[in-house]
Amino acid sequence: MTPDAVIATSLADEQRDVARSRILRAARGVLADRGLAATVDDVAEAAGVNRRTVFRHFATRDGLFAAAIKEGVRSYALRIPAPPEDDDLRAWLLDLLFVVHRLNAGNGRIYWELAALEPDDLPAELAQAAAERRESRKLFAVGVTSRMWQARGGRGDPPVWLVDAVAVHLSGFTTQSLTGDFGRTPDEVAQVSAQVLEAALGAALP
Repeated sequence: MTPDAVIATSLADEQRDVARSRILRAARGVLADRGLAATVDDVAEAAGVNRRTVFRHFATRDGLFAAAIKEGVRSYALRIPAPPEDDDLRAWLLDLLFVVHRLNAGNGRIYWELAALEPDDLPAELAQAAAERRESRKLFAVGVTSRMWQARGGRGDPPVWLVDAVAVHLSGFTTQSLTGDFGRTPDEVAQVSAQVLEAALGAALP
């Protein structure tokens, strides 16, 4: 392959990646607004492309939406602050909860639909994406709980009920309940969750 051909191929790959990322970003926004009622035409309009362009990158509607959901899970994970090296649990936990509840506030309709629907109610590709989202949530809750537990000198595995409490306070349900019903901001929800989890951790330790 000539140098010019290599450059042309590289540019074509880059343009393809840019277009795919743009479509996925649009799909995530549409899913947040409309949930599974969203259409490929909605995504195409939001991305500023035509329907045919969408199908050049994604063979099916379900494949597109599954990819968008998985991309959302990956993006969520990348924005979570890493545990501190100095074991300043309180500062890290509050920082983490600020990020989590801000992100939760923007999840939109698709989050609630995926949380409520059973796998059998979803097409195969979407069911797999929903399962990955659930598994990611479980691993996240376990990881945060273990970090809290170890930072305060807990031995062995933390109690299951503490993992459950952490999962609740990382969830969009907590965000929605306090922002929607009590008029709290996501940052105020984070502060409440931090206090509750600190108290729960204290109760769980010997």
